[in-house]
Amino acid sequence: MSAGAASLTGATHLTDCHLCPFHCGARRATASGVCRVGAVSYVASEMLHYGEEEALRPAHAIFFSGCTARCSFCTAARFAFNPVYGAPVTAAHLTARILQRQAEGARSVCFIGGDPAPHIPLILATLATLGAQRTIPAVFNSNFYLTDAALDLLDGAIDIYLPDLKFGPATGAQSCGEAIGGMPDYWRVVTGAIARVAAQGKQVIVRHLLMPGHFECCTAPALTWLATQPAVQVSLLTQYLAPVHARGALARPLDQADVTRARRLAVDLGLQLVR
Repeated sequence: MSAGAASLTGATHLTDCHLCPFHCGARRATASGVCRVGAVSYVASEMLHYGEEEALRPAHAIFFSGCTARCSFCTAARFAFNPVYGAPVTAAHLTARILQRQAEGARSVCFIGGDPAPHIPLILATLATLGAQRTIPAVFNSNFYLTDAALDLLDGAIDIYLPDLKFGPATGAQSCGEAIGGMPDYWRVVTGAIARVAAQGKQVIVRHLLMPGHFECCTAPALTWLATQPAVQVSLLTQYLAPVHARGALARPLDQADVTRARRLAVDLGLQLVR
Protein backbone atom coordinates (compact mmCIF):
# COMPACT_ATOMS: atom_id res chain seq x y z
CA MET A 1 0.00 0.00 0.00
CA SER A 2 1.35 3.41 -0.94
CA ALA A 3 1.78 6.16 1.63
CA GLY A 4 -1.10 8.06 0.01
CA ALA A 5 -3.43 5.07 0.12
CA ALA A 6 -2.47 4.34 3.72
CA SER A 7 -3.34 7.89 4.65
CA LEU A 8 -6.75 7.65 3.00
CA THR A 9 -7.61 4.39 4.78
CA GLY A 10 -6.19 5.43 8.13
CA ALA A 11 -3.67 2.56 8.10
CA THR A 12 -0.90 4.89 9.27
CA HIS A 13 -2.74 5.09 12.61
CA LEU A 14 -2.06 1.39 13.20
CA THR A 15 1.56 2.31 13.96
CA ASP A 16 1.30 6.02 14.78
CA CYS A 17 -2.16 6.59 16.22
CA HIS A 18 -3.76 10.01 16.45
CA LEU A 19 -7.43 9.03 16.19
CA CYS A 20 -8.34 10.30 19.67
CA PRO A 21 -7.02 13.19 21.80
CA PHE A 22 -4.66 10.93 23.75
CA HIS A 23 -2.37 10.93 20.67
CA CYS A 24 -0.65 7.67 21.68
CA GLY A 25 1.36 7.65 18.46
CA ALA A 26 3.82 4.76 18.20
CA ARG A 27 2.42 3.12 21.33
CA ARG A 28 -0.34 1.77 19.07
CA ALA A 29 2.16 -0.60 17.43
CA THR A 30 2.81 -2.32 20.77
CA ALA A 31 -0.81 -2.16 21.97
CA SER A 32 0.32 0.00 24.88
CA GLY A 33 -1.73 3.11 24.16
CA VAL A 34 -4.61 4.24 26.34
CA CYS A 35 -7.15 1.96 24.62
CA ARG A 36 -4.55 -0.84 24.23
CA VAL A 37 -5.96 -1.75 20.82
CA GLY A 38 -3.19 -3.03 18.58
CA ALA A 39 -2.96 -3.53 14.84
CA VAL A 40 -5.56 -6.33 14.95
CA SER A 41 -9.18 -5.57 15.82
CA TYR A 42 -11.28 -7.86 17.96
CA VAL A 43 -15.07 -8.10 17.93
CA ALA A 44 -16.79 -9.03 21.19
CA SER A 45 -20.09 -9.83 19.48
CA GLU A 46 -22.25 -9.01 16.49
CA MET A 47 -25.98 -9.49 16.04
CA LEU A 48 -29.24 -8.19 14.70
CA HIS A 49 -30.07 -5.69 17.41
CA TYR A 50 -33.61 -4.49 18.09
CA GLY A 51 -32.77 -2.03 20.86
CA GLU A 52 -31.39 0.81 18.73
CA GLU A 53 -33.34 3.88 17.63
CA GLU A 54 -36.39 3.15 15.48
CA ALA A 55 -34.86 4.45 12.25
CA LEU A 56 -31.94 2.01 12.60
CA ARG A 57 -33.54 -1.22 13.74
CA PRO A 58 -33.12 -4.00 13.29
CA ALA A 59 -29.49 -2.92 13.25
CA HIS A 60 -26.50 -5.08 12.50
CA ALA A 61 -24.58 -4.17 15.65
CA ILE A 62 -20.85 -4.87 15.61
CA PHE A 63 -19.34 -4.48 19.09
CA PHE A 64 -15.60 -3.86 18.90
CA SER A 65 -13.42 -4.54 21.92
CA GLY A 66 -11.40 -1.73 23.48
CA CYS A 67 -12.34 1.85 24.33
CA THR A 68 -10.76 5.29 24.50
CA ALA A 69 -12.86 6.17 27.58
CA ARG A 70 -12.85 4.75 31.10
CA CYS A 71 -16.40 5.40 32.29
CA SER A 72 -16.62 4.25 35.89
CA PHE A 73 -20.19 3.00 35.39
CA CYS A 74 -19.50 1.01 32.21
CA THR A 75 -21.60 -2.14 32.05
CA ALA A 76 -19.62 -3.46 29.09
CA ALA A 77 -16.26 -3.35 30.85
CA ARG A 78 -15.51 -7.00 30.12
CA PHE A 79 -14.84 -6.12 26.48
CA ALA A 80 -14.63 -2.32 26.54
CA PHE A 81 -11.56 -2.50 28.77
CA ASN A 82 -10.17 -5.71 27.25
CA PRO A 83 -9.12 -5.04 23.65
CA VAL A 84 -8.48 -8.72 22.86
CA TYR A 85 -11.86 -9.95 24.07
CA GLY A 86 -13.75 -12.02 21.51
CA ALA A 87 -12.46 -12.91 18.05
CA PRO A 88 -9.91 -11.21 15.79
CA VAL A 89 -11.43 -9.97 12.55
CA THR A 90 -10.39 -8.75 9.12
CA ALA A 91 -12.18 -6.67 6.51
CA ALA A 92 -13.06 -9.89 4.67
CA HIS A 93 -14.63 -11.36 7.82
CA LEU A 94 -16.74 -8.28 8.46
CA THR A 95 -17.74 -7.92 4.83
CA ALA A 96 -19.17 -11.45 4.74
CA ARG A 97 -21.05 -10.99 7.99
CA ILE A 98 -22.47 -7.59 7.02
CA LEU A 99 -23.80 -9.04 3.76
CA GLN A 100 -25.31 -11.94 5.69
CA ARG A 101 -27.05 -9.65 8.20
CA GLN A 102 -28.20 -7.34 5.40
CA ALA A 103 -29.85 -10.33 3.71
CA GLU A 104 -31.47 -11.22 7.04
CA GLY A 105 -33.18 -7.83 7.20
CA ALA A 106 -30.75 -5.41 8.87
CA ARG A 107 -31.71 -1.80 8.14
CA SER A 108 -28.33 -0.41 9.19
CA VAL A 109 -24.83 -1.56 10.07
CA CYS A 110 -23.69 -0.02 13.35
CA PHE A 111 -20.03 0.11 14.33
CA ILE A 112 -20.06 0.24 18.14
CA GLY A 113 -17.80 -0.69 21.06
CA GLY A 114 -16.27 -0.24 23.49
CA ASP A 115 -15.63 2.49 21.02
CA PRO A 116 -15.11 2.14 17.27
CA ALA A 117 -12.55 4.96 16.99
CA PRO A 118 -9.43 2.75 17.29
CA HIS A 119 -10.93 0.50 14.60
CA ILE A 120 -11.45 3.22 11.97
CA PRO A 121 -8.81 1.71 9.62
CA LEU A 122 -10.65 -1.64 9.63
CA ILE A 123 -14.05 0.03 9.28
CA LEU A 124 -12.88 1.98 6.23
CA ALA A 125 -11.31 -1.11 4.68
CA THR A 126 -14.53 -3.04 5.24
CA LEU A 127 -16.72 -0.37 3.70
CA ALA A 128 -14.39 -0.15 0.71
CA THR A 129 -14.55 -3.92 0.25
CA LEU A 130 -18.34 -3.90 0.46
CA GLY A 131 -18.71 -1.13 -2.09
CA ALA A 132 -22.08 -1.13 -3.83
CA GLN A 133 -23.01 -4.47 -2.27
CA ARG A 134 -23.96 -2.56 0.88
CA THR A 135 -27.48 -1.17 0.56
CA ILE A 136 -27.97 -0.07 4.18
CA PRO A 137 -26.50 2.98 5.94
CA ALA A 138 -23.23 2.77 7.85
CA VAL A 139 -23.59 4.11 11.40
CA PHE A 140 -20.70 5.26 13.60
CA ASN A 141 -21.82 4.90 17.23
CA SER A 142 -19.10 6.48 19.35
CA ASN A 143 -18.23 8.43 22.48
CA PHE A 144 -17.03 11.00 19.90
CA TYR A 145 -13.82 11.72 21.75
CA LEU A 146 -12.19 12.13 18.33
CA THR A 147 -9.53 14.15 16.59
CA ASP A 148 -9.86 16.07 13.35
CA ALA A 149 -7.76 13.33 11.75
CA ALA A 150 -10.40 10.74 12.66
CA LEU A 151 -13.24 12.93 11.42
CA ASP A 152 -11.39 13.57 8.15
CA LEU A 153 -11.16 9.81 7.57
CA LEU A 154 -14.83 9.21 8.36
CA ASP A 155 -16.10 12.02 6.12
CA GLY A 156 -17.61 10.43 3.03
CA ALA A 157 -17.63 6.91 4.50
CA ILE A 158 -20.25 7.17 7.26
CA ASP A 159 -23.92 7.82 6.56
CA ILE A 160 -25.25 8.34 10.09
CA TYR A 161 -23.35 9.53 13.15
CA LEU A 162 -24.56 8.36 16.55
CA PRO A 163 -22.40 10.24 19.09
CA ASP A 164 -22.74 10.25 22.86
CA LEU A 165 -22.82 13.48 24.81
CA LYS A 166 -22.77 12.15 28.36
CA PHE A 167 -21.00 14.75 30.44
CA GLY A 168 -21.29 18.47 31.08
CA PRO A 169 -18.99 21.44 30.38
CA ALA A 170 -16.95 21.56 33.59
CA THR A 171 -13.20 21.29 33.07
CA GLY A 172 -10.29 19.95 35.05
CA ALA A 173 -9.50 16.77 36.91
CA GLN A 174 -12.72 16.87 38.94
CA SER A 175 -15.02 17.40 35.95
CA CYS A 176 -17.44 14.60 35.12
CA GLY A 177 -15.87 14.02 31.72
CA GLU A 178 -12.45 13.45 33.24
CA ALA A 179 -13.18 12.10 36.72
CA ILE A 180 -15.96 9.72 35.65
CA GLY A 181 -15.30 9.23 31.96
CA GLY A 182 -11.50 9.36 31.89
CA MET A 183 -11.49 11.90 29.04
CA PRO A 184 -9.65 15.19 29.66
CA ASP A 185 -11.06 18.29 27.92
CA TYR A 186 -14.20 16.26 27.25
CA TRP A 187 -16.73 19.00 26.51
CA ARG A 188 -14.63 20.97 24.03
CA VAL A 189 -13.58 17.87 22.11
CA VAL A 190 -16.97 16.16 21.90
CA THR A 191 -19.16 19.19 21.23
CA GLY A 192 -16.65 20.33 18.62
CA ALA A 193 -16.79 16.98 16.86
CA ILE A 194 -20.59 16.89 16.96
CA ALA A 195 -20.84 20.43 15.57
CA ARG A 196 -18.43 19.54 12.78
CA VAL A 197 -20.32 16.49 11.50
CA ALA A 198 -23.65 18.29 11.86
CA ALA A 199 -22.30 21.08 9.64
CA GLN A 200 -21.46 18.47 6.99
CA GLY A 201 -25.16 17.86 6.51
CA LYS A 202 -25.08 14.22 7.61
CA GLN A 203 -27.77 12.68 9.78
CA VAL A 204 -26.66 13.05 13.40
CA ILE A 205 -28.49 11.47 16.33
CA VAL A 206 -26.92 12.47 19.65
CA ARG A 207 -27.48 10.15 22.58
CA HIS A 208 -27.56 11.53 26.10
CA LEU A 209 -27.55 9.03 28.94
CA LEU A 210 -29.33 10.26 32.05
CA MET A 211 -27.26 9.40 35.11
CA PRO A 212 -28.35 9.57 38.77
CA GLY A 213 -27.18 12.74 40.47
CA HIS A 214 -26.03 14.36 37.21
CA PHE A 215 -29.00 16.39 36.03
CA GLU A 216 -27.61 19.85 36.81
CA CYS A 217 -23.99 19.19 35.87
CA CYS A 218 -24.54 17.05 32.78
CA THR A 219 -28.10 16.68 31.50
CA ALA A 220 -29.26 20.29 31.63
CA PRO A 221 -26.17 21.81 29.96
CA ALA A 222 -25.98 19.00 27.38
CA LEU A 223 -29.58 19.47 26.29
CA THR A 224 -29.22 23.24 26.31
CA TRP A 225 -26.17 23.04 24.04
CA LEU A 226 -27.90 20.58 21.71
CA ALA A 227 -30.61 23.19 21.19
CA THR A 228 -27.94 25.29 19.42
CA GLN A 229 -27.59 22.51 16.83
CA PRO A 230 -31.00 22.55 15.08
CA ALA A 231 -30.10 19.87 12.52
CA VAL A 232 -29.25 17.34 15.22
CA GLN A 233 -31.72 14.76 16.52
CA VAL A 234 -31.58 13.73 20.18
CA SER A 235 -32.11 10.35 21.81
CA LEU A 236 -32.62 10.43 25.59
CA LEU A 237 -31.39 7.21 27.15
CA THR A 238 -33.13 6.39 30.42
CA GLN A 239 -31.96 2.81 30.97
CA TYR A 240 -29.07 3.60 33.31
CA LEU A 241 -28.10 0.50 35.26
CA ALA A 242 -25.58 0.82 38.08
CA PRO A 243 -22.82 -1.79 37.95
CA VAL A 244 -21.92 -3.54 41.19
CA HIS A 245 -18.68 -1.56 41.50
CA ALA A 246 -20.37 1.88 41.22
CA ARG A 247 -19.93 4.31 44.09
CA GLY A 248 -21.71 7.46 45.27
CA ALA A 249 -24.63 8.83 43.26
CA LEU A 250 -23.84 6.51 40.36
CA ALA A 251 -24.59 3.50 42.58
CA ARG A 252 -28.23 4.56 42.82
CA PRO A 253 -31.01 3.89 40.32
CA LEU A 254 -32.03 6.72 38.05
CA ASP A 255 -34.62 8.99 39.65
CA GLN A 256 -37.86 9.02 37.65
CA ALA A 257 -38.26 12.69 38.53
CA ASP A 258 -35.04 13.44 36.61
CA VAL A 259 -36.38 11.53 33.61
CA THR A 260 -39.52 13.66 33.67
CA ARG A 261 -37.47 16.86 34.06
CA ALA A 262 -35.19 15.90 31.18
CA ARG A 263 -38.05 15.17 28.83
CA ARG A 264 -39.79 18.39 29.77
CA LEU A 265 -36.60 20.39 29.23
CA ALA A 266 -36.02 18.74 25.86
CA VAL A 267 -39.53 19.68 24.73
CA ASP A 268 -39.19 23.22 26.06
CA LEU A 269 -35.91 23.62 24.15
CA GLY A 270 -37.53 22.38 20.94
CA LEU A 271 -35.19 19.43 20.51
CA GLN A 272 -35.92 16.86 17.81
CA LEU A 273 -36.42 13.79 19.98
CA VAL A 274 -36.24 10.31 18.51
CA ARG A 275 -37.02 6.94 20.05
